Amino acid sequence: MLRLPGADDEPPPLLTPAAGDDSEDLEEIEEGWDKDDRPQSGGDLKFLLGLAVPALVMLGLFAWWMAPDSAKAPPVNLFPFSSVAQNTDATPALAPKSLILEIESVVKSFLEAPTPEEALRHVRDPEKTAPKLEAWLAGKTYTAPGFRGVAGDSVAGNDATGEFFTVKVRTGDFEMREIVVIGREGNFKVDWESWVGWSEMPWHEFLSKRPVEGKWFRVELSWVQYYNFDFKDETDWVSYRLEAPDGSTSLFGYVPFASPLDEKIRPADENGSVKLLLKLKFPPGAVSDNQVIIEGISGQDWVEMPGSESP
Repeated sequence: MLRLPGADDEPPPLLTPAAGDDSEDLEEIEEGWDKDDRPQSGGDLKFLLGLAVPALVMLGLFAWWMAPDSAKAPPVNLFPFSSVAQNTDATPALAPKSLILEIESVVKSFLEAPTPEEALRHVRDPEKTAPKLEAWLAGKTYTAPGFRGVAGDSVAGNDATGEFFTVKVRTGDFEMREIVVIGREGNFKVDWESWVGWSEMPWHEFLSKRPVEGKWFRVELSWVQYYNFDFKDETDWVSYRLEAPDGSTSLFGYVPFASPLDEKIRPADENGSVKLLLKLKFPPGAVSDNQVIIEGISGQDWVEMPGSESP
């Protein structure tokens, strides 16, 4: 039976385990564990990192995907060129309906003009154009190209001045072509030189005489790799293919490697082509009749602009 201590009773001493007893118990516990059953703190950390890192990567990709396009880095241009030719990639602004009707009227009058004299009334700088038109005819009778209509709303402004328009037209023989009209409302004129692809010298004469003085030619330029004869070293030159407007002549043109002129003429798209007005010449003592030096560029596309260097 439990007896409560009295007031005169002396309390018994407190008993504590010996210092060595706990260590012995711990040793027995540890001996009961297999080595593989013991906690592995390093393994737990690796396991957690293995889960966390992929989760963070996926979270980052999701955040990038959800971000607006303006926040994403722009694509890398593998063929970067800051050139005049590159501007051809910009989408021209369509002209308003009132301008389309006026420009269409001018184009129709030019294409249906029965004589050279009548056609000259609708071209820019008729006095300068007249002798070129006569040389272009080379004694042949003038024939009007004819006009069947403008291809939809295809009148597009091509420069910042608002005076340069490209029009897609269908001629009398149903050929689809582009014609350039220059001017402002009430005073539009056709650019005859770009329409016929006029050049300072006939192509056959240029190839046979091989002049070492520069001559102006309208060409379709594209990038090509061809190094031979006078232009063997591709560390000195950059090569291009040059096509005559009517496709009758093809030759190779060269500019000094990494030159400002190369930056101006190279197409933005390495697989594309551009219309250019170029100054061409042969090297002294040229070995080949289809390799020329590109000496200069003028105007915009095939159009000679005011103040530009060309005949």
